[in-house]
Amino acid sequence: MIDELVVEYLSLSDKMRKGYKNSLGIASQTWNETLSRIMPVVPEVFWVIYQKVAGTYRNIENQKFMDFVPGYRLIHIEELESEYHNLLQMLPLDDICESQIRTIMPLLADYSSCYICYVETNDNEETIFHYSLNDGLQKMHTSVELFFKTIIAFYNQDVFYLDGDGFLDYDFEKEGVIGAECNPGIDYWIE
Repeated sequence: MIDELVVEYLSLSDKMRKGYKNSLGIASQTWNETLSRIMPVVPEVFWVIYQKVAGTYRNIENQKFMDFVPGYRLIHIEELESEYHNLLQMLPLDDICESQIRTIMPLLADYSSCYICYVETNDNEETIFHYSLNDGLQKMHTSVELFFKTIIAFYNQDVFYLDGDGFLDYDFEKEGVIGAECNPGIDYWIE
């Protein structure tokens, strides 16, 4: 299921920004070793993504291809371990305990050290959280599938669009409405 959603996301993204999928590069031959160093059990979403593509370097030359979603890049496999340690250094232990988190791993990052993260809870639920210094940890999606279904809905319902310079942008109000529809009961989308 996640594989199909990732393929659909990449197709929609490449349709809007010709060349985006190619900008993610080909999968690193050592992606599995890199992920295994960070997490003993590699979650499916990381397998699915990094066996297809390498990701986006922080200093990508063509900034039009930086965004996986507006403002956030898919962390390049070669930068994933350092981004992971950066996130752990910033995260207050209280936030981790309060959110009942067993495993947290950044998936997307912006230039201000905000992250969209894969989270496995103590109840074995696989969720997606947002982390920023200002707001701390906030649940965005109750599953990895809902994360992809939501961003696919953003493409299909014209939340995402290209601005006048060709950069991926979004309609803030529409994002909140559609995000809340796709993720009922999640405060992140109604705040």
